[in-house]
Amino acid sequence: MTNDNVDIIIRGAGLSGMSLLLALTEQGYSGNVLVVEKRAKPETQKTWCFWGEQNISSSLHHLIKRRWFSWSFSNGRQEYHHCAQSNEHAYCCLQAEDFYQYAFDKLKGLPTIEWLWNTDSELIDSVDANAHADAHADTQASANSVELALNGRRVSASFGFDSACGISLPEGNTINQYFVGAWVKTSTQSFNAKKAALMSNMTADESCFEFTYILPFDADYALIELTRFSMRDESLADMQSACEKIVNNGVYGNDVVIEKWEKGVLSMDTRIAPVKVGNWNCIGARGSMIRASSGYAFLTIQRWAQKTAQSLCSENKLSLAKPISPLYSALDSLFLKVMRKNMALSPTLFNAMAKNLSADVFARFMTENATFSDVLSIIKAMPIRPFVKALFTPEH
Repeated sequence: MTNDNVDIIIRGAGLSGMSLLLALTEQGYSGNVLVVEKRAKPETQKTWCFWGEQNISSSLHHLIKRRWFSWSFSNGRQEYHHCAQSNEHAYCCLQAEDFYQYAFDKLKGLPTIEWLWNTDSELIDSVDANAHADAHADTQASANSVELALNGRRVSASFGFDSACGISLPEGNTINQYFVGAWVKTSTQSFNAKKAALMSNMTADESCFEFTYILPFDADYALIELTRFSMRDESLADMQSACEKIVNNGVYGNDVVIEKWEKGVLSMDTRIAPVKVGNWNCIGARGSMIRASSGYAFLTIQRWAQKTAQSLCSENKLSLAKPISPLYSALDSLFLKVMRKNMALSPTLFNAMAKNLSADVFARFMTENATFSDVLSIIKAMPIRPFVKALFTPEH
């Protein structure tokens, strides 16, 4: 087995790993980086959305596929509309395939980056790594280093980032977000391309909150996604069948073509903790980089990548800032606790937020830019009794 040394190891070439690579490159990082990915290529059937293009690096602005200044919420009886007043609060969308193509074009050929695709790897704990270092002094491993075993190689680095780390699940109920989306082309002008439906036809029972998410990219082209926040196990195959029925229910005409699908499952629980191995840093969905109450992650990951790259480039150390601030984690935690106690209340909660908040306040809250006044407005918008009950009642 050969022993190698690099400055950084990134295990997983998904959104978080690639975002960190881009940020390091843009900020002039000169160290050697090893990227290890178990898949043959990234998963590109994904769509990422966020509010306010100024919240991401200007180098990514050209990747934004669509901006909406209006979005809606509805439960079949009531519909509420938000209208943003400027680009600062526009709802933006980009596609994974565009992001990864841009990243590969930017990073390919750089002599400081080694890529290993379709490669299994195993993390080595710090204790084992240090014991190995004592036996093989030429590895230059230290108490702060990480090690990885793969393909007959043992690679050590000063910093390691892992997007495939294990997670520790809390006792009791947890909520997962299940989503299945169809990219559809219609023969008629079926969509209002100026307005996104963030939560349409909201329904809920004691275990599951369901809605349809619609992103119209043109009057005849849209992503129609069935989403469930659920405490029970959901079948993505069954959800795809249900989504097909929504697409073909006649509302969008009789000649609808489904061009492609995207689907996935996200954990929605601030109590889920990553399981670290030695000095490895957990990143991505398993590294608590998702807003647990909504599933939005793109903006959080971009901010984390920029801060981490800046710290590594300027001081050769990691930033101690959490990807999501304690305030928003606390608010998300309480909101999710209310949902776990009474999932059937979910449409009421989101309708109350839509009804009582302006588009700008809502956008600032979703991007962690809320003012003190905004936070008070959000608290005031919610029905007080279930939140007080959740705040003072322990879960079993």
